[in-house]
Amino acid sequence: MKIGVVGTGGVGGYFGVLLVRAGLDTHFLARGKHLRSILECGLEVLSDEWTFRVMVHATAEPEEIGPVDLVLFCVKSFDTMEASRLLAPMVEEDTVILNLQNGIGNIEKLAELYGEDRVMGGISFIEAAIASPGVIAHMGEPGRIVFGELSGKRTERASRILDAFRRADIEAALSEDIVQMLWSRFLFICAVHGVSSLAHARLGMILAHSETRDLLVGVMREVEAVAKRKGVALPANVVADSMALAESYNPQFKCSMLRDLEWKRQTEVDALNGMVVKMGREAGVETPLNHAICACLSLENYKLLNPIWAGKFDEIS
Repeated sequence: MKIGVVGTGGVGGYFGVLLVRAGLDTHFLARGKHLRSILECGLEVLSDEWTFRVMVHATAEPEEIGPVDLVLFCVKSFDTMEASRLLAPMVEEDTVILNLQNGIGNIEKLAELYGEDRVMGGISFIEAAIASPGVIAHMGEPGRIVFGELSGKRTERASRILDAFRRADIEAALSEDIVQMLWSRFLFICAVHGVSSLAHARLGMILAHSETRDLLVGVMREVEAVAKRKGVALPANVVADSMALAESYNPQFKCSMLRDLEWKRQTEVDALNGMVVKMGREAGVETPLNHAICACLSLENYKLLNPIWAGKFDEIS
């Protein structure tokens, strides 16, 4: 199986290194300083339990990779359209594009370009990020992947992908209702990432403070209401289960969106809380908590992307 990793960040870099380590034919799309470091020194994962560096084939040009059997699509949500068009030389009739992004709506963009039959949905459970060019830092439990056909069927191609993951010692499982799982994960991420980033606080502090804890629940309830209006049958106890999941995390857990905010990088708020607001408006569901989070954090994105505009408001001493 020939595999292409599109987006060599925390998710793509971590799982990609495991695939390479297992001897699977794996190629990486990357760019900038990260790509230059990978070409010079290889791709390294620093984990709590192991450290491993591999020399890999990495490039900014998808034509150099060519058609693959499996694409792990791991870019940030705001790069979805650009990256999805870029990967065209890697896609042929039997290529599977496994989406491992945060948020809702990215699968539809890929399906519009390449057909729904080529796309699978997936969720990565992992705490990892680029620590420095060419280096991925992984914290906490080993990463795992849950994925499946959008139809819910257990297909031969899904089983082949599952076998490849397991050969690479990646904990993976097939889901018969990946759409429901994607929405459940979306509900969790919108709350944890949105509230933590707005409050500039780690998860343990958010849970320990009654007001922010209530805010977590409120954000989840809004996502649940939007899902229901859109015909997505979430489990009746999805909010309670999501809060229990949050409680199981290390109190020092810092979500990727808060890290991006602190490092002055563009965040995915538009694809998370912003998407809740957008879908809520379309479905006639009020989402004031998600709107407040999106309004504040989208301003941070705007300031970052428009520094000249932001500079006009700096205090003149």
